[in-house]
Amino acid sequence: MPKISVKLAGDGTHMVVQGHDPVACGMSLEEAENFLTFLRASARVRRTQRLPEALRLRGALAV
Repeated sequence: MPKISVKLAGDGTHMVVQGHDPVACGMSLEEAENFLTFLRASARVRRTQRLPEALRLRGALAV
């Protein structure tokens, strides 16, 4: 998963960057940090939701 970070946009605003691609821009620092936290949490939820399926498949392959 690409690194997600907050960077200065150059016009006094901030942007959220995933890898080398901007995800959102034109935000205050606080808004950008909140959005960054949301993106990280949603990625964690997606990984957690896939975990039971991965364990079930692994168990089926082991039998």
